[in-house]
Amino acid sequence: MRQSIIPYNFVMRKLLFTLFCCVISFSVYAQEPRSIGMAYYNVDKLYDTIPSTFYDDKDFTPRGKYRWSGEKYCRKVENIVRVLDSMRMPIVMLYGVENESVVRDIVERCEEDYAYIHRTQDYSDGLDFALLYYGDIFFPEKVTPWHKAMCVEGIIDGQRVAIIGNNRSTSIGVLINELGLMDGDNKIVLLGAPNKLNFDKYGLSDHLAAASRSGYGNRVRSNRWEMYDRIASNISATSSCGVYIKSWLLSEGSYPNPTFERGIYRGGGSSLLPVFIYFDKIFAH
Repeated sequence: MRQSIIPYNFVMRKLLFTLFCCVISFSVYAQEPRSIGMAYYNVDKLYDTIPSTFYDDKDFTPRGKYRWSGEKYCRKVENIVRVLDSMRMPIVMLYGVENESVVRDIVERCEEDYAYIHRTQDYSDGLDFALLYYGDIFFPEKVTPWHKAMCVEGIIDGQRVAIIGNNRSTSIGVLINELGLMDGDNKIVLLGAPNKLNFDKYGLSDHLAAASRSGYGNRVRSNRWEMYDRIASNISATSSCGVYIKSWLLSEGSYPNPTFERGIYRGGGSSLLPVFIYFDKIFAH
């Protein structure tokens, strides 16, 4: 049988055309703005087992009130890691970690390749913030620890953004003013418990306000759901926002499964559920 022969020039033209289309497709894809997911998770007192000389952590030691052992510590770390791996968020602010060693234990066990930022709070309970992030999405430039807060300023897709973790700080407004975050075109994302901050004064919107009014929350208090943590920003384009909830995060009573409940060890991760948000295509060039 005679074989057909395809001219060499035709093959080369077809190959070059295919490569050209691939380059164009890649360029268009690369220029498409991305949705960015962020989450806040209060891990509810994740202490190591080593007594501190700088703050009061005696309850969370092997001889302390809770008989805090290496086994209990590892189980709590694994509980937190399971949540992080399930969420797969590119940016997560944690609160309630004792030190950098604890943060490392979390990050090293995560399936996701997180970089992290930690700063010591020097507060009486020894609990700190840590920001976990994908290094190819967020590029941090400045870190400011504050009283019960931490601000990380950086770049996402060419846009300046300040990510603030907050846990009942009464001086969060001072932090915003001191850093000049309201100047220019800065994006501000506030994650955590706001302590009745006047959001409107700082041009921020409480993205979880509607869910809170509808009776949703991320912790239970007096047998009622309460939206203890919030997400606020000066960014209007959001695709979704809410409480991250899975059946395995809940106890038999359908409440967040805590590590301890009234002094009794339950073995859960936290008495608070994470909150999350997706910002829809707002960090484009």
